Amino acid sequence: MKIFTTTLLKYISGIIGIVLISCTPILFTLNGSFDLQLFFTTFLGVVKVFFNPSEWHLRFIVFTTQKTINVSFLDYLKGPYVYSMMILVTSLLLSLIISFVLSFITLLSKGFIKKILLQLAKILESFPDFSFIFLIQIVVVQVYLKTDILILQFYSLGDNLVYIAPILCLSILPTLLLFKLFILLFEEEWGKSYVELARSKGLSNFEVLLNHCTSNVLKSLFYQSKSIVWLSLSSLLIIEYLFGINGILYYLMADFSPRGTTFILLSIFTPFFLFYTVVERIVNREQIERNVIFNNFNLSMLNIQQMKSINIFRNNQSRSGISEPLKRVRANFFKHLTIKIPILILLGLLLTSFLYFIIFDDKIDQINYIYNDEGKMVSISPHPPSSDILFGTDAFGYSILQQLIVGIKYTILITLIIATIRIVTGYLFAIFYVFFINNKLRLAINSIADGMHFLPLTLLTYILLVPILRNITGVWETTLSERLILQIMIMSLVVLPVTTSSIGNEMNETLKKEYVQSSVVMGGSLIWILIKHINPQLWPKILLLWTQHIVQVLQMFVHLGILSILVGGSIYGIPEIYELSGMIAISREVFMTKQFWMIIPPLLTFMLLIYCFNTIAHGISKKPIQFFKK
Repeated sequence: MKIFTTTLLKYISGIIGIVLISCTPILFTLNGSFDLQLFFTTFLGVVKVFFNPSEWHLRFIVFTTQKTINVSFLDYLKGPYVYSMMILVTSLLLSLIISFVLSFITLLSKGFIKKILLQLAKILESFPDFSFIFLIQIVVVQVYLKTDILILQFYSLGDNLVYIAPILCLSILPTLLLFKLFILLFEEEWGKSYVELARSKGLSNFEVLLNHCTSNVLKSLFYQSKSIVWLSLSSLLIIEYLFGINGILYYLMADFSPRGTTFILLSIFTPFFLFYTVVERIVNREQIERNVIFNNFNLSMLNIQQMKSINIFRNNQSRSGISEPLKRVRANFFKHLTIKIPILILLGLLLTSFLYFIIFDDKIDQINYIYNDEGKMVSISPHPPSSDILFGTDAFGYSILQQLIVGIKYTILITLIIATIRIVTGYLFAIFYVFFINNKLRLAINSIADGMHFLPLTLLTYILLVPILRNITGVWETTLSERLILQIMIMSLVVLPVTTSSIGNEMNETLKKEYVQSSVVMGGSLIWILIKHINPQLWPKILLLWTQHIVQVLQMFVHLGILSILVGGSIYGIPEIYELSGMIAISREVFMTKQFWMIIPPLLTFMLLIYCFNTIAHGISKKPIQFFKK
């Protein structure tokens, strides 16, 4: 009964959080003023709808007449929702099977094959998810042009529903992530004593992996799969948009009201919440161990004598060896080419963009018409790449190369700012999470963090940013600086519960160590514990987490750009500042017109940025693969 009550309270908390998120855009829609009274009135109105089944409907725009009609929530669940979920679940199952088979092939192979598979997975992981749609479409089009055979349908119209193409496109990135996770988990299991016992009995590596390691690996995989599902949910929305699927995203955009948004988010949240809750109970997941030493000792905030003994400006090697992680990170940064080269590439891109600003004041040439020597017009924008226009132009005649050079500094700097704010705020809140709140509040934060994995991050960000960054009136009521600040803060704080929980749990792992507990018993203050014990162990992991957030923000910029949510805002779809995600916004039109040169340069640039940061993260956490070594 207690388990049922706890689960019900978590679910109700999730509903309340969803309603609050759904009502938040109302704060930005009336002259930019924060009308809290209207917000709470709207909140109560949405809550009342739950108790009035006659209000359970969504708005739907009829494609042929462009008229808006009401569709019952039940019809939405039976039709578009089931269609979207079928694509998602099928792609995840396909990813699980393929990644499992590939992991076995990799682990059982030797030398060259293993290196090729691991390196290929690393490269493909750097592709933005929508790039796979782009690449597959090019292949299908080329096959059709040469053979007159259309091997895949790419667009959903009316009753003509597409399945194979969206499932294949959606399954690629989860397959890569699951493959990487399988390798890490099998590696971890291979070092355990029961594996040595099984091998000593003469069992082959294949038998040990399949019969002994797989059950433990699948269990660990389940606990860590939430982040992959979280990413796949965001990718599903982009797949729907580019394939013209009238699914979850279409209904959200058609009924962008607090009530409609609430019902749609609940339809996503509920099945995944129930699935993970039930399965976790079946497998008897152990509760996360919490360090309780600070509930038993009164820990002072600051001790002057201890602070005097801390030499912040000198690298003091302690006997406990707790500075070793920092030394390893520094060594990686200054000795390994796998980190130095991507850092130099990023610095070179930034330097080029800033020099262009200093020398040319970010000038972007516009060429609407091209004439030959005889004065005859030979081309009208958009112009394809040529010797005169290296990367071609967009539909308005603006040079794509110059847009890339101008925009790359904004993309990199804003991404770094967002990722840094995420980590800094997560670290500060994690201190309160670990030292100043009780177990009930910790459980509440973990519940919120777990619940966020069942809501697409791109969708949450889209809901919050639409009223701030999309303008259809032609007149802004906020300045560019205000919109940038709001966008940065929303994209930073929307993951705060997840970041706080993640960093807080890493802190707890350090607090379990004996030398830390001894320090507390001997009178160590909170500041002393943080500076001398927690931080040296935490910084390498924080640095790794920071690079991972950078990659996540870049992926979010791609998603938001496709949905026409641009950095700094846009008027009638025209960006206020030149930035890479703004160049991605025309992706749907490019797919239809086959003017691929407009999308390839920004796509390759995003891939280069993601690859560089993924390589840096890999270098920070790099460990030698010890599989099957005797």
